[in-house]
Amino acid sequence: GEACINQITLELDHSKFPYVIGQSAGIIPPGEDPEKVAKGSDNTGYTVRLYSIASPTYGTDGKANTIDFIIKRDNTYDEEGNVTHKGVCSNYMCDIKEGEIIDMTGPSGKNFLLPQEDFAQDIFFCATGTGIAPFYGMIIELLEHNLIKFTGNVYLIYGAPYSDEIVLKEEFEKLAQKHSHFKFIMAVSRETKNPFDGGKMYIHHRVKEIGDTLKKAFENGGRMYICGGPKGMEKGILQVLQEVLGKEGDLKELEEELKSKSQLFVETY
Repeated sequence: GEACINQITLELDHSKFPYVIGQSAGIIPPGEDPEKVAKGSDNTGYTVRLYSIASPTYGTDGKANTIDFIIKRDNTYDEEGNVTHKGVCSNYMCDIKEGEIIDMTGPSGKNFLLPQEDFAQDIFFCATGTGIAPFYGMIIELLEHNLIKFTGNVYLIYGAPYSDEIVLKEEFEKLAQKHSHFKFIMAVSRETKNPFDGGKMYIHHRVKEIGDTLKKAFENGGRMYICGGPKGMEKGILQVLQEVLGKEGDLKELEEELKSKSQLFVETY
């Protein structure tokens, strides 16, 4: 519908599209791109648009016949709230009807994946907006699908301006009630003040609040995944990590060091 952010489920033959959670799929909207037509391009079709897959490796139901996406309408509005620009692919996906066939490419991506073997350390997921997409599938997979033996804790730190913009809030609250080793933490910037300087509560403040847990986890090989926007939102989180771990020097160096040890995974846009 007209909702800003939609969860979309497609039927899929997993054997023909063997995705794992953490990968992306490309969507090609039907029709011709007016800009390409105007330029006289040979290929006038729309360019493929990548979206993070939001369902666990074998589908949300574990049966490998579905794939989920969480997509926000990429629209621009004027001061009166009228749409001045509509993102072609996001609106196409948010408006699809049951029974429609979709052109999809992929799956792609091999750097934003869960541990592939047994894992006993804590995992921290930090998301804003539609950056929650891969984490929804990852958390279900870790807590309920037992593809690996996972014995750590899972922390989801989810940031949004208002609490009604927390996507899948009820689902995460239910998972937290069901699994004692899953902690769901919200950073709602326009509704909550942080305890450090009394300003807005951002995601890095919530990370700082669990600093002791984070330090212990990272010293034992724990992992952090960061996803969402705007690009650069990871900086505040990395500064907290640097402080917590007692590291000196360049933030970029710390980021590269943690990535090389498979302890940090970042996808921001």
